[in-house]
Amino acid sequence: MASTIKNICKGVIIMVAVVFCSCTKYEYIDGGLANGVHDCSMWDYFHTNGYDWDSTKVMIEHAGMKSFFDGTGEYKQITFFGITNHVICRYLLEKGYTRVSDIDVADCKKLLEALIVPKRLMTEEIPEGRRLVIKDNITEEGGAVYESVRGELFLWKLQDPYQGMEHAGAFHLYIAIRNNEKAKPEVVASSNIQTNNGVVQSLNYDFNVSNFLINR
Repeated sequence: MASTIKNICKGVIIMVAVVFCSCTKYEYIDGGLANGVHDCSMWDYFHTNGYDWDSTKVMIEHAGMKSFFDGTGEYKQITFFGITNHVICRYLLEKGYTRVSDIDVADCKKLLEALIVPKRLMTEEIPEGRRLVIKDNITEEGGAVYESVRGELFLWKLQDPYQGMEHAGAFHLYIAIRNNEKAKPEVVASSNIQTNNGVVQSLNYDFNVSNFLINR
C-alpha cells in the first residue's frame, strides 16, 4: 500500500511538472474562481473535490484540527490558504515519507495554523502592495497584515502588465510570513472559494511547505 501511495504521488508530481510548462511566465496557474460558492461547510466542500483535497483532509485530521473546518470549533468563520494534494505529495517525496501520517503532528499543526486567518477574507479586500528582500533587509509596503492562528501574515496584490502596458493585466494575490526575510512569497492560484463557514484561497501547486515552517 505504501509503495502504491508513493507511485501515485510520483505521478502527481510528473503531471504538475507538465502543467507548469504550460503556465504563464509568472509561473501562475490561472485557476480563477473554482466553483465559487458552496452551500456547505468547508470540510464538506473538501469532500466534493478529492483530486485537490484528499491529502489535505488527512493532514487536518492528523493534526486534530477538523473542528476548524467543519464549523464546530472556536472560530465560526475562517480563511484557509489551502495546500492541495499536489503540494503534500511533493513534500512526502522530498522527505522520503510514504503517507501523510508520517509527518510530525506538531509540524502539521504549525503549518495549518499559519495558513488560517480567523475571519472571512475575499481577494477584493486586499490592497495592492509589494515585498522586497535585499540581503537581510525586508520592505513590506501597502498590502495588509492579518493575524493567523499562528503568527502574522503579509498579504498583497500585484497586477501583471498586459501587452506591454503596466498595470493592465490580471491581479494575483500573494502571501508571506510577515517580516521574515527567509520566508519566500507564495501565490494564490484559485481564489474566493466560499463556504458557509469561511473562504478557501487555494495556493499554487508549487507552494513550499518548508517555507511556512520557518521559525514557527
